[in-house]
Amino acid sequence: MLELTKENFDARVTDASGVVLVDFWSPGCGPCRAMEPVLEAVAERHPEAVLAKLDAAAYPDIAWAFGVVSVPTLVLFCNGVPVGEIVGAVPASRVEELLAA
Repeated sequence: MLELTKENFDARVTDASGVVLVDFWSPGCGPCRAMEPVLEAVAERHPEAVLAKLDAAAYPDIAWAFGVVSVPTLVLFCNGVPVGEIVGAVPASRVEELLAA
């Protein structure tokens, strides 16, 4: 998964074309850690989508800009525009439903 920072967020997400799924997470979050293998599996099955993660604790301004108030939150971007989200830990099937929408 692509690691996002304040320096590369716009280039990799809001200015990007195509589908980007951003995992807003935090290092001390148990559900966030539980989502790591789920997202890695989804990434392997969906090479057409870029899966990325942003440490919301390190970059709270970016998280707030997209309405993220709890982690984990997955935000789906299509051509730089947020088009869907999932809050909380969920199974891979739910993540794949979001990608298919």
